[in-house]
Amino acid sequence: MKTLTDVYRLHQTVMKGFTAYEDVERVLFRVEPEVRSESVVVLVQSAVAPDWRFAEENNGIAGARVKEFSPSFRKGDLFRFRLRANPTVTRNGKRYGLIRDDDLLDWLRQKEEKLGVRLTSATVIDEGYISGRKRSEKGNHRLDIKTARFEGVLKVVEPELVGEAFSTGIGPAKAFGCGLLSLART
Repeated sequence: MKTLTDVYRLHQTVMKGFTAYEDVERVLFRVEPEVRSESVVVLVQSAVAPDWRFAEENNGIAGARVKEFSPSFRKGDLFRFRLRANPTVTRNGKRYGLIRDDDLLDWLRQKEEKLGVRLTSATVIDEGYISGRKRSEKGNHRLDIKTARFEGVLKVVEPELVGEAFSTGIGPAKAFGCGLLSLART
């Protein structure tokens, strides 16, 4: 499926599920790394329900489901987490993707206080780059986004901050499949 090979095209496809709304605050999504029954799973999280009928009819997407989820967080709660992120540093106004595993983990650890969590364990898988082409009147613009997948266990320190990170995402490139924090109670 061509949509999965171009991150900008995937962004456009996901956003088509929200065309019924004039303004959608934040839509987060992530392509899951596991392939199940030769199918690819794309998780989408938003404050409003999408309408996936267009995708099922036109794009060969099967099994689109909507699930309501209203998490609550308490200080001391433990969660397993998964996060696909765009870990970067900014130098001279330009973002550069981090490459070394130690740098990737440090990037996440530096966010603990702002996210209201303490990482009790974390591993990183460098996923390389995702790419795409954004077409506009000004021409084609190539997108190359460095990604890494973090998994582990976190402890809630500041419940409000965790709730905000959960609903708004973490780090840059949220429109392109990064930043969605998935949590499961341990």
